[in-house]
Amino acid sequence: MKGRLCVLAAGCAMLALSAAGRQEHTVANPDRRKSSSAPRPGVASTAPAKWAAVEAIKLKGLEVGLSQPVLVARRRGYLWFPTLTKLPDGRLMAQMSAYADKHVKTTRSLVCWSDDGGLTWTKPVAGQYGEVALAIPSGDTLLLPYYLRRVGEDVLGAAYEVCPKGKREVRLTEPGVRVGGWPRPDRSFAPGLGLAGFVFNGQTVRLKGGGYLATLYGYFEGAKRYSLVAAESRDGVNWKVRSVVADEKCKLRGGEGPCESAIARLKDGRIMCVFRLAGGAPYGQTFSSDDGKSWTPPVAMRGPHSVQPSLAVMKDGTVALSGGRPGLFLWINADGTGRSWQEVDVRRHHNARDDEKIVRHDHTSSYTEVVALDARHLLYIYDRIPRGWSAIPTGSNETNSVRVIRVTVKKPSSKAASRP
Repeated sequence: MKGRLCVLAAGCAMLALSAAGRQEHTVANPDRRKSSSAPRPGVASTAPAKWAAVEAIKLKGLEVGLSQPVLVARRRGYLWFPTLTKLPDGRLMAQMSAYADKHVKTTRSLVCWSDDGGLTWTKPVAGQYGEVALAIPSGDTLLLPYYLRRVGEDVLGAAYEVCPKGKREVRLTEPGVRVGGWPRPDRSFAPGLGLAGFVFNGQTVRLKGGGYLATLYGYFEGAKRYSLVAAESRDGVNWKVRSVVADEKCKLRGGEGPCESAIARLKDGRIMCVFRLAGGAPYGQTFSSDDGKSWTPPVAMRGPHSVQPSLAVMKDGTVALSGGRPGLFLWINADGTGRSWQEVDVRRHHNARDDEKIVRHDHTSSYTEVVALDARHLLYIYDRIPRGWSAIPTGSNETNSVRVIRVTVKKPSSKAASRP
């Protein structure tokens, strides 16, 4: 479901569309990689001694540097749909789904940490999948659950995980989060598993008056397409639906409807939301000037497209957007308005620099995440799945793997830019 069920349908569609082109235990999700001497599962390749840009790309008003791909984790079992979180203390946490792309009662993930900006990573530990993270005042990081269940009248909920301040662990916390204030009844993803009809997905932003804003997508009762809602919380545990961002009646093209999303606060104070409508279709885009209480009519983006978008806003207001399918892309908006985008082909860069190629479009889920490391650098995470959505056969030397690339974004000085 991670769009996954939404992803499965889209994955099949994209396979046919491109003629070229997501899990197992240790992370999880609902609807939602080969070399001549294959490395042993769980063993990382030798990391470089330091970051260095190995490719320079000139865009209009920007210089972009891409590093050598760095391995986060690998295994023969499912390992895909990675997410990336920058913790309050500056460390990084990567989560990777570790089961097949289907609805399940209990999700599973693998979690790694990096203390050096993504250059090296810890050995993975098992967790329960939850891709939406938010920092709470204690310094801990709360990971919202993916699936929810009905826990009361007009209330959905589930246990959540916490990464304690300074620790390399995740702890399951009961009784869990609660989400109320639903404008309409939901329709279950899988009644036999007791799942509700909406999942937490995407990113969070801090509200100006205190608290947090997050997004959920799913089905309202009687709807044939997805709807996307925004919810607010003072403490990260108790949530209330604040608005409907876009529902099944959204006029934009895409058979799935508004679903997987990303939100970020732009330099002018507005919140921008980018969301999936179908595999291969342009992303939908909408803005809020009142902290998520209302949204502008959605429009189709020009260029950025397909599955699971991720947003990062840099110190100077530059906006980065990751996603793709087919392919892996980073789009950059230099003026901070979120209107015009320049494209960087990450799959092409990977294939030019890594011995384990992403040969076909279905050799990656195209689920990515991008985070701002500092004023000039981003980190981009992605997966390689050599057997596509299928499990790697017993006895095969192939492995699924997840990598990161550090991106340097530089705006030429005004003096240099003015030279003839």
